Amino acid sequence: MPATAEDRLGAIKADKERYPRWTLAMVEALPALEAQGRKWFQLYDKIADEKTLAAAWERIEKRTVGEARKRGAGPDAVTVEMFAAVSGVELGKLCKELKEGRYKPSPVRRHYIPKPGSGKMRPLGLPTIRDKVVQEATRGIIEPIWEARFLNASHGFRPGRSTDSACREMEGHLSNAKVWVVDADIKGCFDSIPHETITGLIAKRISDGKVIRLIRSMLEAGVMEEMRVRRTDTGTPQGGVISPLLCNIVLHELDAAMQRAGIACVRYADDFVLLCNEREGAEDALEMAKAALAKTGLEISREKTRIVHLDEGFDFLGWHYQGKQRWPRVSSVKNLKAKIKAKTRRNRPGGIEAIAEELEPLLRGWFNYFRNGNSLNIFAMIDGWLRRRLRSILKKRRKSHSGISSLLDNIRWPIKFFQDKGLFSFVQHLDVFRKAGLSTLPAGR
Repeated sequence: MPATAEDRLGAIKADKERYPRWTLAMVEALPALEAQGRKWFQLYDKIADEKTLAAAWERIEKRTVGEARKRGAGPDAVTVEMFAAVSGVELGKLCKELKEGRYKPSPVRRHYIPKPGSGKMRPLGLPTIRDKVVQEATRGIIEPIWEARFLNASHGFRPGRSTDSACREMEGHLSNAKVWVVDADIKGCFDSIPHETITGLIAKRISDGKVIRLIRSMLEAGVMEEMRVRRTDTGTPQGGVISPLLCNIVLHELDAAMQRAGIACVRYADDFVLLCNEREGAEDALEMAKAALAKTGLEISREKTRIVHLDEGFDFLGWHYQGKQRWPRVSSVKNLKAKIKAKTRRNRPGGIEAIAEELEPLLRGWFNYFRNGNSLNIFAMIDGWLRRRLRSILKKRRKSHSGISSLLDNIRWPIKFFQDKGLFSFVQHLDVFRKAGLSTLPAGR
């Protein structure tokens, strides 16, 4: 893993599109400026520049593809597809409003999505497209300043980092006998961060008052739900382009406290674990984490936080770790099966080839995420379960009263039948993947 600020900033140097206003010389100067504790001035004009806004819009449009271009609108009901038709005019208006100090973010639209692995719903806050553009422009200007100080413990929503890098780092700690794990949960992190904490931490690095006021206006815009606007002095809505960066800025205080105490910490956004050699050390680490978070106005959930030994097992980033192996956690499997069920109801139309084609992106994405673990048994279970669902569809179409798959249906529609129809098979793809020598973990399960 990268160990120095110079190494970490390599991802910024390599991604000119994400940071169009940052020259190579500016990026290379970041470590020295950070070491000197220097502050940054006159950043607002760069955010308000029409070229910065145009580049921000291009990034938003590029990563919003397919049906997503017609969804995810803010309270003004304008989608990416609709904004694209008038982007030239709207970007000019945005630029003028920002430069004249008239820009005012709209409240975000409250939208709920199922929370994986539970019956609960996760609240999102969807900004208007024009507000997303301003947030993206702001992020692109200020993010490198914090990349120079963020630590290796942090992996979520950072250039050059991912859930894979977080898992690799954690497995390195486990292999060094840090087998007592604080499996922690921050209570309502995104909704609970005090605005004063966010702006106060930003002000330590940026002395441009216009930038501070712009970010404060984003935080204070409020949430629209059932035609009512609610404003609070806490929270940065999930769904906002800049929210992950603001969360990382606040939780960097946790990372730094753990590093000073010599405690191994791996964090992906607000999901983190602490790893220790002994239970007593884990108990001390938990108390230190509570104290560090309290300084930011956050707290750990007592109900969802526990100290466990690796032999007992724990969940992290969709995986279940236990002993020397890891495999998809129960809630990850449950969430996948729920999505498959919605696409394989017995009375659904379309041939098996069409159904297989519709399922392929979902199955391939899940496979790519979990292929590096000890997932064979679960992959085989899902393959068999999915074929049974498809056999039930075929049986229902043969005028069967129930449509429930039976043993005889295995003979009528064997595995090869579904292979010929193009159905994605986890087991088959895992075999190809492992034979290619790409697996990084033992294939013992």
